[in-house]
Amino acid sequence: MIRSLLVFIPFLWLIPASAAIESVTVFPDRATVTRVVEMNVEAGSGELVQPDLPTNLSRDSLRISATGPDGLRLGAYRLETRRGSERVSERARDIEERLQSLRDRRDAVDDDIEAREMQLALLRSLAGGAGQGDEKLAVDGWSEAMQMIGSGAEEVLAARRQLSLEQRELEEEIERLEQELADLGQQQQDTLRLSLAYESASAGATAFTIEYTVSGAYWRPVYEWRLDTGADELQVVQFAEVRQRTGEDWSDAELNLSLSRPSAGGRLPEVSSWWVDVQPPEKKDSGDRARVAGDQLQRSEMELAAAPAAEAQWDGAELVGSEYTQAYRVPGRASVAADNQPHRFRLDEFSVDVALSARTVPRYQQTAWLYAEGTWEGELALPPGSVTLYQDSTLVGQARFDGVAPGGELASSFGVDDRITVEYELVRDDRATEGMLSKSTVLIRTHRISVSNGHSRAIDLTVFDAMPVSRDERIEVSLAESTTDPDRRDVDDRPGVLAWDRALSAGEELELTLGYRLKFPKDLPGVQGW
Repeated sequence: MIRSLLVFIPFLWLIPASAAIESVTVFPDRATVTRVVEMNVEAGSGELVQPDLPTNLSRDSLRISATGPDGLRLGAYRLETRRGSERVSERARDIEERLQSLRDRRDAVDDDIEAREMQLALLRSLAGGAGQGDEKLAVDGWSEAMQMIGSGAEEVLAARRQLSLEQRELEEEIERLEQELADLGQQQQDTLRLSLAYESASAGATAFTIEYTVSGAYWRPVYEWRLDTGADELQVVQFAEVRQRTGEDWSDAELNLSLSRPSAGGRLPEVSSWWVDVQPPEKKDSGDRARVAGDQLQRSEMELAAAPAAEAQWDGAELVGSEYTQAYRVPGRASVAADNQPHRFRLDEFSVDVALSARTVPRYQQTAWLYAEGTWEGELALPPGSVTLYQDSTLVGQARFDGVAPGGELASSFGVDDRITVEYELVRDDRATEGMLSKSTVLIRTHRISVSNGHSRAIDLTVFDAMPVSRDERIEVSLAESTTDPDRRDVDDRPGVLAWDRALSAGEELELTLGYRLKFPKDLPGVQGW
């Protein structure tokens, strides 16, 4: 930790350097930052100045404490806004003056290099024209000319190399200062200046702790589920994705990821009156809008799940806190820049024994899906998050995980099972009239479902389908006599949803029949949804 030092001179107080960020606790929608300033205080009154707090901190959340000599007392504090342009203007002027000097020197070096090029051109010309013309050089003259041209060329080339090296160094320094000047321009956001009065009965080492909550930070759970079909085992890897745009970088700080939700606390919801009335006519596109909104939400979650991680940590996180306030402590020290880019930290890893099965909904897709389910026996609930799914080290897709409590079911599909073939065939679609006096229309529809297990092992299979459900007492719905009796009806409290649970041996083929019969008075204008 970088320590700040306040030097005492009678009647002159020097502003301490910025206090290092000691720790950060990130919540799903905010963060609590803890800074520590360590310095020596003298007996008497003084003032601690912290000049660079973020402007979006919650002033009501600001807490200041101190440990130090006996008799140390903290007084009033005040917060003042510092304009970013005023804070960086002096350094910017220094950089601009230095840049101008370097650019002038670079121009001079460019001129020197051009002069050396002219000297080399002259030497090449002399070397090429020696021995030509009316007067021929004698042997002694040749030797003297070669020595003169060679010596001159060596001197000019050495000077050019030195100038090229200086030119490169100047370019690098100019580029560095230009980047620093650009960074200063980006850092011109306003900050808060904290001034804290204190009084101490004696001199001694003191540590001031400044804690505050800021918006613009959050973390979310991200998972990798890796299914090993040979071992019937699911490896659950838990990550945390942290983003922040609080206005201050978190550098080399202790990072905690809290499971608490401050936005949900503070006030118990009030129970309001429950009114029942006649339902207004339903808009035709209401369901479509809901589905579109759901699809957009899912796509948004998947895009976040697939976002590249800016930083990876591979050590396990420690779970700290009490039964009611728990948090993950990322091992070591962590840095998260205030650029709103995702920083991913590995929290933990678990192995869960799972049972493999196949599920199919042939009405919508004539394929089977591999499914794994097991019991979550961890001590802590896994919060909701996005999941990337792998089957035997192969990426098979992404899904939304709703979270699970200890003792709950951990389950998901893991892509299409190509070794199971599914066929869905319409074998009957009839319309008839019944009755002598009171005539009724009868609609009969029958499907045949065929499933074949191409695995070398037995597998449990669940086939899902649905029968029509009437919303009007005049429409009678029943299963046809040819229907294979389903094992479950109204699955998951969804009216009309049917399920057949079967165990298929290796190479076995299953055939199911599903038929339903609708009957309604002939004077009805028709049946919607058939």
